[in-house]
Amino acid sequence: MRAAQTNEETKPVYLEPQPLVLSLQALATQFNRPFAVNQQDIANIEAPKIEGHYTLAASLTLLLHDTGYAYLIQPHGFTLIQERETPVADIAIEEIAVTGIRASLNISGKRKRENRVISDVIASNDIATYPDRNLAESMQRISGISITREAGEGRQIMLRGLNPDFTLVTLNGMPVLANNDSPMDSRQQKQQDRTFDLNLFSTDLFSEIQVLKSYSANQASGGMAGIAALETAHPFDNPGLNWSVIQQFGNNQFSDHLSKKLSAMVSSTNDKWGALFSISYGLRESQEMGANTFRWREIPPDGADTSKLDPDFTAAWNNSEYRVPRGNRYSVWQSDMKRLGVGASIEYKTVHQHTTFDWLYGSLSGNRFEYHLYPRGKNSTPIIAGETVITAADVNEKNELIYAAYEHAQVGTESRFQHVSTTYNQWVLNSHHDISSAWKGHLLLGLEGASYDIPTSNKAYMQGVTDVVIDYRQDSRFANITYSDDLTAPSFWRMKELDSEQYFTSTQFINAKYTLSFEPSVTSTWQWGVDAVRFENKSELLNIQNFLDKEWEAHFNDIPAGETTSDDVTSINSAVPAFLGTALTTHPKLNWLTLDTNKVFRYFNLPTNTQALQNINHITHEPPSHYQSSVTESRIALFTQWQHDVGRWHVNSGLRVEYEHTRVNNENALLSSIPNIHYINWLPSLNITYELQQDTLYRMALSRTMGRPQLNDITRPVEYLPETNSLYGFNQNLRPYTSYNLDIALEKYTNGVSQFSLSAFSKYLDNYIAYTSETMRFSNTPEYTNWTGDTINADTLVKRITASNTQHAWLYGLEGSYQLETSWPTHPEYKIGVISNLSYTQGHVQYFSSVTGEKLQYTSLPYLSPWLANVTAYWESYALSARLSATYRDSYLARIGDETIIDEDETGFEKSMYLDAVIAYHLGEHWELRAEATNLTNEREEQYSDSTHRAYNTTFSGRNVYLGVTYRH
Repeated sequence: MRAAQTNEETKPVYLEPQPLVLSLQALATQFNRPFAVNQQDIANIEAPKIEGHYTLAASLTLLLHDTGYAYLIQPHGFTLIQERETPVADIAIEEIAVTGIRASLNISGKRKRENRVISDVIASNDIATYPDRNLAESMQRISGISITREAGEGRQIMLRGLNPDFTLVTLNGMPVLANNDSPMDSRQQKQQDRTFDLNLFSTDLFSEIQVLKSYSANQASGGMAGIAALETAHPFDNPGLNWSVIQQFGNNQFSDHLSKKLSAMVSSTNDKWGALFSISYGLRESQEMGANTFRWREIPPDGADTSKLDPDFTAAWNNSEYRVPRGNRYSVWQSDMKRLGVGASIEYKTVHQHTTFDWLYGSLSGNRFEYHLYPRGKNSTPIIAGETVITAADVNEKNELIYAAYEHAQVGTESRFQHVSTTYNQWVLNSHHDISSAWKGHLLLGLEGASYDIPTSNKAYMQGVTDVVIDYRQDSRFANITYSDDLTAPSFWRMKELDSEQYFTSTQFINAKYTLSFEPSVTSTWQWGVDAVRFENKSELLNIQNFLDKEWEAHFNDIPAGETTSDDVTSINSAVPAFLGTALTTHPKLNWLTLDTNKVFRYFNLPTNTQALQNINHITHEPPSHYQSSVTESRIALFTQWQHDVGRWHVNSGLRVEYEHTRVNNENALLSSIPNIHYINWLPSLNITYELQQDTLYRMALSRTMGRPQLNDITRPVEYLPETNSLYGFNQNLRPYTSYNLDIALEKYTNGVSQFSLSAFSKYLDNYIAYTSETMRFSNTPEYTNWTGDTINADTLVKRITASNTQHAWLYGLEGSYQLETSWPTHPEYKIGVISNLSYTQGHVQYFSSVTGEKLQYTSLPYLSPWLANVTAYWESYALSARLSATYRDSYLARIGDETIIDEDETGFEKSMYLDAVIAYHLGEHWELRAEATNLTNEREEQYSDSTHRAYNTTFSGRNVYLGVTYRH
């Protein structure tokens, strides 16, 4: 045997007696090295069983004993040659690259096993082998993680059933935040939060995703649920000259245009320096459509003629005994979004220093169009007081009105145009350096800036009169709604009103961190560090509603255009010009006329910019709503950590102490100044790993973590409502959420990629923030001395409502994952396998009203789905591979809202199941063809209203099919 170069890294090796080529493939996967060999020459050679911890060289020595073959280990892999031969160039060999599903699973398992904390890892190869369009969709395949979706595409992640705000996202080592939003009111637009919306980036730019489920003191704080640590690619990940190009085309079943994506990467290294540049650009048109309500309310049919109904039925309805669905809309949401990601990395690597400088830019921008058709009369029902006749009606066993026929009823449309844009920039320097043989340092310097902008959000409304039937008897979530008139005819409609809105939010992170490590021996490491972070968030909203409504109403009431009413309103012709409208024909139930919103604004001589509109006094009869706020958090942390290995025991313990200062500015607050918030956090951690056997690990972790207050809670304006004597105050003593965590885990690794893990966790959530109230004299409130609002008598008893740390909750659960692989019976080189993840989580909390501070109900934590599951079956040969994946999410409560408490006690989402598939074929060493499909069943997203699960919002987003080609060099 001989080796030109050896690999000194020792790893566990477990190889069963099998054909030599299979053992070589397993070694190549384990050590992440490609190999080259003439397969025909070794086709009949059987390899012995190997078990133990070996270097690659030692493994090959044992494996090739008495085979007549030697090995040559080189920087990029190893080669097998016959012992009697020497010149490698004269041998016809076939290179076997460590790529594909099995290699990626092995790398992920290796990183999971080596981590000192309980974690899950997705390696770059694994990211590429799924049909995932962004990072959120990749992460849904980790146990305990669920995602929210927009137009069928993943957006936010939830870890272990906690709010997305409580999963801290780090990128190349520093905390980050970037927002976009949902076009749907029911999914909360313009939400000011701490979440990193992961649909911003394509997966192509990233090399690794780690989800850290237990905490260690050297990690950034804020991840009460855990940390999602993202890494971009670096040159020395694959030394030498490498480049790749990926071109992909796709189509959504509801779109008439192709989606496109082009990604490219080039990297090069020499002995010490490396550089990498990557880019990904995509265009995607989507269309989500469905049916929704404005929730269900116990209201009488006031103003309608009900003489044709049964008298007892009418009496019960007039007595408000029936719940009536309001709104009853058909809706279509369309978007054409452009996603651009650009990354660059410079890397310097020697024996004693490793430095990377990374830049990442992202942009997600485009236009959104929203169209609704719905009965729009009294109380958002079809009723026109004094005119509408209800000819038939029916209720179910829950006294819900599931059928009604209305004559001479009101119908309306809403057409909205939005331009939206998220931009992101990050610069990070990471420098690892040896001070001496025992002392080492790590410096991190990072700057991140992100913004989300809706410079234009304009709405145009039309109104008409027709007969309408609303029928929920066949489908309780998707009503069958029919109208007697042609709703595509412009002559049927009249103009109703216009709205305009503008929104902007930005965030910035500045991070400086230094870690000093002392390694007196190979089994012991001490770390000390300082970590400074400055975070700033700014938000602004300008909203103008109901302009031109009185002018058009005057014309509808027979006031000739141009004449002025007694209320000093000048009548404007409310007829709908035909060139302003287009018939919408994509909804599966009905066609109706929609408006080109910006054309409408220009036709009526109005600017499409909200800032300009607020200066035109004669078009609006309500004052604009203008909201501005900013939050600046400055914190500095000191931490120490000790790692020690004793036999089979591996201990990681540490303590992090943080001082944080929060400054809030809200121009809508009725105070001359807002007090600052200060606090100190003590965050201890202990992670213990016991290696029972070479392939079996037991882990236990204890820690205290924290989650910062939600931005909406600390930026809520201070205001006084005299009609209820309610004072909404600012709590300068507000503290972060805290969690006391216990995690235990069993991990078992077998030969190849098969592995099993089972973990249990418990989180005692303390200082849980809720709104509480206290009645006191105004002079005794903290707001009294800085009050700038309307005069309030000092002795007035006010009900002061503030966000407070008053609640506790217990969250617990089980998570399991299992990977099993076997060979095809007649072709051992073909592999089939199953990857499965399953989690169960429970946790409840007491909810309070943010309007009154009163108790509501005690129920499940928001966003918590009790059951989550993901199963992937795969088949892989040298050239062909295929995957089929199913992702299940249980139903969950989204929020309990005060604005809708009259209609519902909660709102949430029903369970869902998404199916995805991918087939890839390698044409030689460099080319790959791929076919991908997502949302194969066109899953219905169902949002419910109330704990009785009434219909709220039901949508379809359509199947997606993609074809692509990749070239890698």
